[in-house]
Amino acid sequence: MKSWVDAYERFLRIPDIGSQVLAARMRAVWIIGLMVVVTQICNMVIMWVSYGRWTYDHTIVSIAILTVLTSMQLVRWYKNEVFYAVFYALLMIGAVLSSAVPDHAGINSAVVPFLALGPVMTGYMAGRRVALWTCAATVMTFCFLYWVSLSHPAAMAPYDYTRETNRFAQGIFAVFISTGIAVLITEGLYAMLEVMRENVRRAKSAEAVKSEFLATMSHELRTPLNGVIGLTDALLAGSLPAHERRITDTIRQSGESLLLILNDLLDLSKIEAGKLAIEARPTDLRDLVRFVTDNWRENGAAKGLLVSANVTGEIPVSALIDDLRLRQILQNLMSNAVKFTTEGQVSLHLHGVNRGGGRYALEFRVTDTGKGIPDGQVAQIFDKFEQGERGTSRQFGGTGLGLPICRMLAQLMGGSIGVERTGPAGSTFLLSLKVNEAEDDDAAVDDVYDAADNLTGLRVLVAEDNEVNRLVVSEFLKAWGVDADFAHDGPACLERLASRDYDIVLMDKHMPGMSGMETAQAIRKMDGPMAQIPIVAVTADAMPGEREAMLAAGMNEFITKPLRAEALKAVILRTLKTRAAA
Repeated sequence: MKSWVDAYERFLRIPDIGSQVLAARMRAVWIIGLMVVVTQICNMVIMWVSYGRWTYDHTIVSIAILTVLTSMQLVRWYKNEVFYAVFYALLMIGAVLSSAVPDHAGINSAVVPFLALGPVMTGYMAGRRVALWTCAATVMTFCFLYWVSLSHPAAMAPYDYTRETNRFAQGIFAVFISTGIAVLITEGLYAMLEVMRENVRRAKSAEAVKSEFLATMSHELRTPLNGVIGLTDALLAGSLPAHERRITDTIRQSGESLLLILNDLLDLSKIEAGKLAIEARPTDLRDLVRFVTDNWRENGAAKGLLVSANVTGEIPVSALIDDLRLRQILQNLMSNAVKFTTEGQVSLHLHGVNRGGGRYALEFRVTDTGKGIPDGQVAQIFDKFEQGERGTSRQFGGTGLGLPICRMLAQLMGGSIGVERTGPAGSTFLLSLKVNEAEDDDAAVDDVYDAADNLTGLRVLVAEDNEVNRLVVSEFLKAWGVDADFAHDGPACLERLASRDYDIVLMDKHMPGMSGMETAQAIRKMDGPMAQIPIVAVTADAMPGEREAMLAAGMNEFITKPLRAEALKAVILRTLKTRAAA
C-alpha cells in the first residue's frame, strides 16, 4: 500500500514541492478526492440495491466521480490549494442542488452530513479563509433548500414543516461545528508544520555552524599539538638525561591527553551526525590483542600492575572487522582498567566460538582488580560526560566520553558492550561482536609495522608551509635516514617535482595560494613518471569526509596531525608497499 501511495505521489510530483505545508495541502487534495470517489461508488451501489435500477442520482454521482478523478490528476501540473478547495466546495454544492432541486426534495437527510463536511475538507486543503467561505456558501445552500421545501413541497412525500425545519436547524448547527473544527484544528496543524519546518531549518543551520566550528577548532588545535607531541617524540628518541627525559615525557603525555579529548569530541560529533563509517577489513585478532596489551604493559608496570592477555576458543586466522575502531574500544577499556586499578592486575581475554558458515562470536573481556563501580553508578557510566563517582574527573582526568563512544562504536559494528561484573574484587567489561572469517588471509594488512623497517635513502618531498610542522617532520625523517626536501607551497612543490625524482610526497592540505588538493590534482596532470608519485595527505582536519575528499583529489593516503613517528612511518611504508603491489 505504501509503495502504491509513494508511486502515485511521485506521479503527482508532490515530493518535488519545496514547501512542506504546500506538499501537505496537495496531499490532502488527492486523498480527500480519493475518499469522495470511494464513498460515492459505495453510494451508487446502495442506490442500485434500493431502487433496483439506474436513476437520475446515479448519473449525477457518476459525473461527480469523473470530475473528482480528473481534478486529482490535475495536481501533477497545477498546485494551487485554494483552487482545489473552491472547486471541491462548488462541486459538492452543485451535486446536492442537482439532485434535490428537480424533485423538490428540499433538505434530504442524506444531504446534511455531506454538506456539513465541506468546511473541514476545504479548510484542511486551503486554510481558514476558504473554510469560512465554504461555511457561508453551505449555509446559503441550506437556506435555499429550505425555501424550496416550503414553497414547492415534494410530490413524493407528505409535507412536514416540523421535520424540514429540524433538518434545516441541524444542518446549520453541523456546518458551524465543522467550520469551527476546520478553523481551530487545521490552522493549528499547519501552524505546527510551519514551526517544525522552521525548527528543522534552524537545526540544519546549527549543525552546519557546529561542523564548521569543530572543523576550525580541530585544525587550529591540532597544528600546535603537532609541534608539542612531534618534537617531544623527537627529543625522547635521542639521548636525554633522566631528569630532562621525565620532563619531556610529561609534556608529551599532557599533549596526548589534550589530543584524546579533542578526538573524543570529534568522534562523538561524527557518530551523532551519522557520518562515522565502519570499514571492515581482514584483521589478525591475536596480533590485535597482543598489540593493545603491549601498549599498556609499561604503564601498568609503572603502577606495579601485571598486564596480561589471553586468547581461547575458536578464533579465525583472519576476521573481517574494523580493526581501527576495535582497537579504539579495547584501548579505552584497558586505559580505564589501568587508571582505576592501584594494585593487582589487568587482563584482556578474547574467547571465540565458531557458529558455522564462516561466522564467529567473539567476546573481549577486560578484567581488573580495582575497587569496582558503585551499584548506583553502573547504569550511568555509559552516559555522556558521566564518570561514576563525583570527583572522578578531578582525580583521574578525562571527559566522560570514552565509554559512551565505545558503546556507540560497538553498536555500529553490530555488537554490544557492558559491565559483566563489578565489586570490591574488581570489574569485568564485556564486548561482544559477531564477525565473518576473511576469505583471503593474505589480504590482511596490519597497520602496525616493525620499527626496524628501513627508510634509509628514501627520497621524500614535504610540501608544508608551517615552520613548526616542517621542523617536526624534518626531525622524524632525519632520524630514519631519509633524503628529504621541503617546499613551502604548491608551486614550489611542482617545481621540485619537475627538477628531481622523488619516491613519495607528504602534502599539507592548507597552503597559501595553492592548496594541497589543488597541488595534488596538478601533479596528476604532469608529464612523466612523477605524475604517478604516491602522495600522502598530512592535515589537521579530521572531520567526516576529509579522507574521501583527499583521495578524490588524487592522493593515495591520509594521516592527521599531530603526527607520531610510528604512525607516519607506518603510513609511508603502507603507501609504498601498496604502490609496489599495484
